[in-house]
Amino acid sequence: MLTLGIDTATEIGSVGLADGPAAIGELTFPARMGQAERLLQAVDRLLELSRLQVEALELIAVSSGPGSFTGLRIGIATAKGLAQGLGIPLVGVPTPESYARRVKFCPGRVCVLIHDRRNLVYVAEFAPGSVGQSAAEERVEEIEAVLAEALTGRLFLGSGAERYRGELVARGGTVAPQALNLPSGLEVALLGAEKFAKAKKDELFSLEPRYLQRPLAELRVKSEREGVIAG
Repeated sequence: MLTLGIDTATEIGSVGLADGPAAIGELTFPARMGQAERLLQAVDRLLELSRLQVEALELIAVSSGPGSFTGLRIGIATAKGLAQGLGIPLVGVPTPESYARRVKFCPGRVCVLIHDRRNLVYVAEFAPGSVGQSAAEERVEEIEAVLAEALTGRLFLGSGAERYRGELVARGGTVAPQALNLPSGLEVALLGAEKFAKAKKDELFSLEPRYLQRPLAELRVKSEREGVIAG
């Protein structure tokens, strides 16, 4: 099944193509400015390099979060538009799983950290032997709280792991190589194909972004309202 994978959950975007369990290719692009336009350009370019037409796609897989509020909305909206236009199914892939899958050979505890623009991190913990499955625990923490934990014997990866590499290593943690801390549209495609093969469930109309925190705008409104009431 020819699958397009899309990941726009962080400041770097990625698209990938897979044919069942076989990798075809991947493109990574900066997602800070003009993300929607860059995403479609990346999809077109990847298909061109792979000598494939968009009509050949059979499944769309998209990173469903947690991650950037704007990035997730753009990625999922684009994925839904492509799936609906082509008349093919869509599946969502939890962002932490697309990172953890890369180190499924790791026998110890794996911790995916996804940096948040409010200087917080999304934390997804995978117990030993469970990598490749759903996270055992997900939460939002200040990085100081994570650094205060016992880090020895834990492998960290993701955008947050790269951002706080020095601090994590200084406290006994192990951080994955930089290449493994970048988003991967290819991993999203491979995971999406596996997921759809098992469940045969189209999520075109049910898929929504997964947030562990409310969007910043909502938090600002709440803060302003509380300030008015207090005043």
